[in-house]
Amino acid sequence: MGAKLQEHMNRLGPWYHKIALPGGAVTPGHDWEPLWENIRRAASGMDYTGRRVLDIGSMDGMWAFEAEARGAAEVLTADICGASAERLLFCRQQLKSRVLPFFNIQVERLTENKAILGEFDIIQHLGVLYHLPDPYVSLSQCRALMRHGGLLAMETAYVAGMPMSCMVFNGVRPADADDDDGSHWWRIYKGAHPQWAPSLSCLLEMLLLAGFIPDTASISTIAQPDTGGVNADAPGTRYKRGRVALAARAAERQEITKDVVNAVLAAAKR
Repeated sequence: MGAKLQEHMNRLGPWYHKIALPGGAVTPGHDWEPLWENIRRAASGMDYTGRRVLDIGSMDGMWAFEAEARGAAEVLTADICGASAERLLFCRQQLKSRVLPFFNIQVERLTENKAILGEFDIIQHLGVLYHLPDPYVSLSQCRALMRHGGLLAMETAYVAGMPMSCMVFNGVRPADADDDDGSHWWRIYKGAHPQWAPSLSCLLEMLLLAGFIPDTASISTIAQPDTGGVNADAPGTRYKRGRVALAARAAERQEITKDVVNAVLAAAKR
């Protein structure tokens, strides 16, 4: 990459993802490899070859480009973060990618755009759930756009070590709070960059209710990595945070039997 392109890339920041570009350049995003590797580990058994993929909450587009590199036939992105549009388009041009981005589609309203988006074999729902006022709606919307047997790649913050099925809600932040970016509705604590998170049991139950059967063998959890204080536990909080990634299969309602539910929820106790 020439000096002018490098300068242009730097001007487009702040970047979220580190994306390897031709010529050895890498976009100057966060160095959060433990998060990214946890996702790759959970999705390692998913076959992208010839698949139609939707990547929601794409930001700079790293996961969309990885899906394309893994052999996906068509990759669409959906995001409401207009500030990331130029960065994604810059990477798309450099990579000579065919990823098709949409920048004004809310994940809670995906089905309103079904005529445009169509149906998918794989949907990537990565690092999005805790940004939404109604996380279950996002899962049901994804299921409505998936072909039977399609796969959901899921990653989210979760409450580690919590045996019960629950989500932690910690009140409503004022619109002018200096520690609120407007997208963190459910909160573990009131502090810098507050977020909500479900227990593992709660996440698995939401997936089952939405019409997904989680692949319990794919569940991969890690302690909350050091992300520069952005997602750190608040001092004195009784909730310990972690990150969980997994794959889940789109199923028909009759497939989600008592035995299936019991087997899936047993995985949360391991």
